[in-house]
Amino acid sequence: DIVTNAVTTTPSEIVSISAKIASIEEQIENNLKSIASVEIDIKNCDDSKENEQVRKKVEQLRKEKGQLRKKDEQLREEKLILLRKSQPSVVGSSSSASISLAPNLRDFEVGEIVPPMDVPPPSMEANRPMFIDDQWLNDAIERISSEYSIEDTPTYRLSPLAFVRCSRGGKTRALNEIAPLLKKRLGAAVIFVSFNDYSQISKWEKADPIAALCRRIAFEARFDRSAQFNSFSNANVTADHIIEWLKETNCILLIDELNLLLSDATNADLFAKFLKNTFLKKSNRYFAFSSHVVGTTSQLSDYMDSPSNRTVGICELPLVHHVVDAATIFGWEDLNAKEMIYYGLIPALIYEAHLSKTTNNSGYLPFERRDAAITLCETTGLVTNESVVELLSSFITGDKRSILPPLHELMNTGKRRLLQWIPFHMMEALSCFSETLSGELKMIVKTIVSLFHKFVDDQHLSDKAWESLFVFTLLIRLVT
Repeated sequence: DIVTNAVTTTPSEIVSISAKIASIEEQIENNLKSIASVEIDIKNCDDSKENEQVRKKVEQLRKEKGQLRKKDEQLREEKLILLRKSQPSVVGSSSSASISLAPNLRDFEVGEIVPPMDVPPPSMEANRPMFIDDQWLNDAIERISSEYSIEDTPTYRLSPLAFVRCSRGGKTRALNEIAPLLKKRLGAAVIFVSFNDYSQISKWEKADPIAALCRRIAFEARFDRSAQFNSFSNANVTADHIIEWLKETNCILLIDELNLLLSDATNADLFAKFLKNTFLKKSNRYFAFSSHVVGTTSQLSDYMDSPSNRTVGICELPLVHHVVDAATIFGWEDLNAKEMIYYGLIPALIYEAHLSKTTNNSGYLPFERRDAAITLCETTGLVTNESVVELLSSFITGDKRSILPPLHELMNTGKRRLLQWIPFHMMEALSCFSETLSGELKMIVKTIVSLFHKFVDDQHLSDKAWESLFVFTLLIRLVT
């Protein structure tokens, strides 16, 4: 049974808490204005490698924006703690934390937002580095367009499309590039929503993932384009609102970081069915999404139709295979093949690595996510001799079943849904795991890590460097 405790906070304490909340809300508003101002400054800068002074200014602005984002997150967390303190607590239920942290939702009317066709595609910096080539874009647009015009039937189940890759792997960028091209080609409404960055998912929203999605759709359709997400974060936007708003409009929904919503969400089955019925089953409707982990695709497939007879397509994100091309695109004159391999041939990671190197700021690379995944493996007892041998075998097989679940988000997803190692992540994971291993395997794993670092650290593209990589692979094969 759900038991509601009596409020023990005194009236004077409630007044004090309310004043603090009001002060925090003002700080949040000012902080968001600062973020918007920094974003404008970034767009106004010519971020070209020829202008070193301007490039440094842009990097400083991006760093400042990241600090402002962290401050915003801290302020919101502080506000939620105060709200929880001032309200009755609910115990005896698995969702009690979500209930107690949920703010009072304001009423919402469809008249607050523009028609679907008037929603603009996401904006991008004019001088952004080229992560995605025209051929890949054309193929992705063609793939979405071919599904978009078909009506779902009992004999033909339409498949939504997923873009799966590790953190900072270029997923958001891919959706941003696709959105305006889809709108131009199909003449449809194209709605891009995100559960990351400026509209991060709050814990309390996971109790109602449909509302969390609808809230972000409404935000993207706001009249005032300068308004920040906090003006919609407490809006009570329902599925009925969005269905009424869409009417019969042709529409494509692009969802960034869907895994962040579905992870630990309740009513995920209802959420999946809402997506299917609203954005997939009808002709001239479609949705695509990005995720850190390939598991999101099977999870969504199972929820949409059970027993599952609907697949989710995987669209491979592009890799960069030529050193000369990458060096030119990212302005990394001394880039070599070893460094490209180390970063998994992933354009966005190579770019972030170059920024870290040239600015002496490691904050561009996703260390926090990697460290969190490794720690989760270690603290939950997943790291054993047997599990690490299985993990090593995945280097050859790409079988996700051999990979510790928290490490899935550190991988690239290739053909046939096979997972590919990104050495930047995996060498750190193996190095940490080796400390808890026993017997000969401990020494073998340390040797494997040492061999790869020897390959990367060799100053020249010598035969010995490539021999280290060969022995590295051979040793993994012998162990598994």
